[in-house]
Amino acid sequence: MLLTRKSTKRRTGSHTVELAMVLPVFFLFFFGLLEVSRGLMVNSLIVNASRVGCRTGTLPGKTNADVTSSINSTLLAQGIKGHTTIIKLNGTATTAIENAVTGDTVTVEVTVPTDKVSWIPKASFVVGTLGGQYSLPHE
Repeated sequence: MLLTRKSTKRRTGSHTVELAMVLPVFFLFFFGLLEVSRGLMVNSLIVNASRVGCRTGTLPGKTNADVTSSINSTLLAQGIKGHTTIIKLNGTATTAIENAVTGDTVTVEVTVPTDKVSWIPKASFVVGTLGGQYSLPHE
């Protein structure tokens, strides 16, 4: 029977070196996952806001100001600022949604730059826009 003796040498800094190598990769993965999750959440909120605005625009007597007001209140309640809204009537941008007749298609598009909704401060690597649209027939 052979007995082997363990080395009495200690590896005093190995844990620190391993942590220094793994921790940046972990944080990069974690914050990347956080940003993707935030983007998916904001995209869902934008689609919902465009649905709310479109529903408002399909009601008789409503104006573009009513549509943008409903979108603004929906998004501001969620802390989303810096969005733009385009209201279309039968596929063409319009400034007078109140002229729509029954059966016209009302489309509302909402977009927001991704740097306005990022949870990471000064995230210059996050570029592009998030958007959503919704269409309904006018009542």
